[in-house]
Amino acid sequence: MNLVRKTKQRYLISLTSDELRGISNALNEVSNGLQINEPEFQTRLGHTRSELINVLDQIGKFFVADQVEKMEVAETWSDAGSVQVRAISVFGDPVDMGADEALSFATEITRCAHEADGV
Repeated sequence: MNLVRKTKQRYLISLTSDELRGISNALNEVSNGLQINEPEFQTRLGHTRSELINVLDQIGKFFVADQVEKMEVAETWSDAGSVQVRAISVFGDPVDMGADEALSFATEITRCAHEADGV
């Protein structure tokens, strides 16, 4: 597990499939296996059972999502007048680019900026 980024309200972490499966299994046991009455459940875990079941459902969607084998993502697009950029590795590291790749990426960002401005 790697901590990619942390703010006051969010953590962006990189997990292996085994680590995520372990978290999923633990949530499943706590939410569906252990017999904890509802008021005590929220007191002990800080969330209601339905909230944790929702998290478990969200994690389950990750396992059925399309498998992407690329270790790095460097992409940009325009969206409602703004430019969106994503450049990250599956480990949370920066994307390494050679000079030609960096220039190509910069060209793509510029294209998206023009598109976002309606130029």
